[in-house]
Amino acid sequence: MTSSRSAPALALALIVTAGCSYTVNGDALPQVDTTTSAAGTTTSAGGGGAPRIARPRTVVGVEPCSLLSADDLKAIGPLKKEPARKDDVIQESCQYVLDDGTPAGRTVVAALYQKYEQVRQRQERGHEVVVEGHSTWVYCDLSGQEMTCTATLAVNANRSILVAMAQPGGVDEQMIATMQPLLRAGLSRLPNA
Repeated sequence: MTSSRSAPALALALIVTAGCSYTVNGDALPQVDTTTSAAGTTTSAGGGGAPRIARPRTVVGVEPCSLLSADDLKAIGPLKKEPARKDDVIQESCQYVLDDGTPAGRTVVAALYQKYEQVRQRQERGHEVVVEGHSTWVYCDLSGQEMTCTATLAVNANRSILVAMAQPGGVDEQMIATMQPLLRAGLSRLPNA
């Protein structure tokens, strides 16, 4: 079977792993039925039609490194170095390297990203959750011992925001739970459209 991963997904894996030679392999999260968690996040197995967008936002004039703050990331660890733009890897992206007790640290990436439907089509083995009334496409993949997860939240008809992270020995459900507050923080920093 041929892989459906694209250049942007591979670039994302490269940036998330802080420059290590890395490809995204393995199985995505299983499809799930619609449920609502205690935190109010809805999960659905759907993936067709237009995305839900509770309140359209614009990304015009937004600096990618302003999407997340050190305070937003403190549950993972303190900043190991200043956030840095990584437009050469993913346009309009920012890399946050956090001190999680390991020598390399943990990398989180935030980006002003593509149209939601493009991500959903490219990562067909992912699934949708709804965060703050916005469709969010979640995809996790295991390569060796490292789990990489991406979450792409629709902010308007043509753009989304993306949060991604990789973790050796990571558990997809725990990583997604860690990423949801980051998505909420990024969304809150976008102006209304």
